[in-house]
Amino acid sequence: MLQKIDKKKYIFFYLIIFLIFSSTHNLNLKYNNFFIVKKVEVVGLDERDNLLLEKKLKDLVGSNIFTINKESFKFIKSENLISKYNIKKIYPNHIKVYIESAVAISVIKYLNELVILGNNGKIIDLKSLPSNVPEVNGTNDIKKVFETIKIINKSNFNIRNIKKIIFFPSDRIDIILKNKKKIRFPINLTIDNLNLSLQLIEDELFNASKIIDLRIPNKVITYD
Repeated sequence: MLQKIDKKKYIFFYLIIFLIFSSTHNLNLKYNNFFIVKKVEVVGLDERDNLLLEKKLKDLVGSNIFTINKESFKFIKSENLISKYNIKKIYPNHIKVYIESAVAISVIKYLNELVILGNNGKIIDLKSLPSNVPEVNGTNDIKKVFETIKIINKSNFNIRNIKKIIFFPSDRIDIILKNKKKIRFPINLTIDNLNLSLQLIEDELFNASKIIDLRIPNKVITYD
């Protein structure tokens, strides 16, 4: 009789252990499913481009939200229309991608076609050529143009007042303003060169000057 009671105790004990492990397994399963990504949302571009980017990110749906990191979105850097992006995880299962569109900073004659350079340093595709950015002539070097415009933007110059930037083989530039004044800069353009030229343009003494030549160090030559 004692042996039967002991046998029942063992069966009861193993039954409890089985229930505990089953409950733990089910809890872990529910926990893991709770953090599975169900939606990736893109905002910041127009509706069409938002949807196109969401399709490229659809492989993230079904992933555990904790395993998703910056590497999961690195391909976005290659998208020409995008300047910056930020990722926000909305727990338990939603990811939101905030996009900042690239904006035009110049129009360049590149391989016999007019193309638009964006503030992300890439050629961007817009519906029409912008009229409020400078036109660039004399080079097909996109990187050189981008670096030059970065220098201009760091100076006191307003890029919107520039009509044309002309590059020369000697690695110097001329700038033609919308008021038709031309500035000839020396090789190795600097912020100081730009700020000096702006001071001269705004000086009444040079109002009649159509060309300001700064190519010779420590000299200002003007042409009426």
